Amino acid sequence: MSKQVTWASVRVPEIPRVRFFVRTADPNVFFKDVTNKVAKLIIEDLEDDTGYCALLRLDAEGKLVWRTKHPSLEETMWHVEFEYGLPEENWVTFAPNDAVDIEKDD
Repeated sequence: MSKQVTWASVRVPEIPRVRFFVRTADPNVFFKDVTNKVAKLIIEDLEDDTGYCALLRLDAEGKLVWRTKHPSLEETMWHVEFEYGLPEENWVTFAPNDAVDIEKDD
């Protein structure tokens, strides 16, 4: 079970440092770029005693676009600052027992 720690709204840079692609069912287009769909980020503490965190990238409707795993909260924050230029002070910490519904885009 993971615990949501913090979230932030984000705007993808005009020239992204990182791109995300998903496989499509279309035989003419094998992969689709979903980089510009990202509108919100959530960091989850995986609570498995490893210290790892998950960085969830959500679209404007709250559907999951991409998820990555990082070895610590500090590493996750550094990665977000590198990828989006978002400094740590722009994050909002969840109050205890707050939850966000995250839908997977199948």
